Amino acid sequence: MNMAGVDEDRQHEILYRLMDDIKTMDRNRTPAENSTEILMKVYKQIGSDDPYKKIKKYSNDLALELYPKLKDRLKESEDRLYDALKMSVAGNVIDLGINRSFDIDASLKYSLKVGFSKDDYDKFIDKLEKVNEILILGDNAGEIVFDKVLVEELVGMGKRVIYVVKGGPVLNDSTMEDAVYVGMDRVAEVITTGSSYLGMPLNKISKQVRELLADTNLVISKGQANFESLEQEELAKDRIFFLLKIKCEGVSQVAGADLGDVVFFTR
Repeated sequence: MNMAGVDEDRQHEILYRLMDDIKTMDRNRTPAENSTEILMKVYKQIGSDDPYKKIKKYSNDLALELYPKLKDRLKESEDRLYDALKMSVAGNVIDLGINRSFDIDASLKYSLKVGFSKDDYDKFIDKLEKVNEILILGDNAGEIVFDKVLVEELVGMGKRVIYVVKGGPVLNDSTMEDAVYVGMDRVAEVITTGSSYLGMPLNKISKQVRELLADTNLVISKGQANFESLEQEELAKDRIFFLLKIKCEGVSQVAGADLGDVVFFTR
């Protein structure tokens, strides 16, 4: 609401109104689902369907400035794909739904130097050698540029990549507009989830994406909301590799990693 320029009195009025909705939320659903429905109500009450629009463009522009440096860094890499995965997760620090301030350079240095605390890269490579197509579930604006570096490495290895963005604006998640803006559509087939829900709740996404999740033998899932939505699903086992930075205690416990860690693993 601050980003949308809503004054403090109006903010409190809206918050009080939302308390009745919060009391009736289903605790069996994921935080991503419950959060989305509250957010949509806020958007409606403040009269904005995309309050993060300007900051998303700023994040994309900031990441695009770093893009040539990322590509140069890969030229010196002994394992380009491994470092591209680390770069991709470094972009996951751009999460305005949790932290409004972020340090991309510090995140990049940390990812490349410290690496993954949970690391299933060997398993990933084994599966990668047996497939021609990879599905990537995107996360945030800005971060999508870091993902583009990863996609380009996979395409350079002869793989076809399908990249999934949100069907409509929610927080600072990437949409088709962001994908086109950063040129993701020029290196991968870009499709949408068919909804504005955070994460990938199977009952809220399109039939096309549900079928892809069920049928694609290798999937990379970016970020916390996608992890929250899919980690408990049977279809995730040994097929979906979760690539994220641990940003809250709840995800830390479920993922079996410490707060602040970056991880790349399958269940």
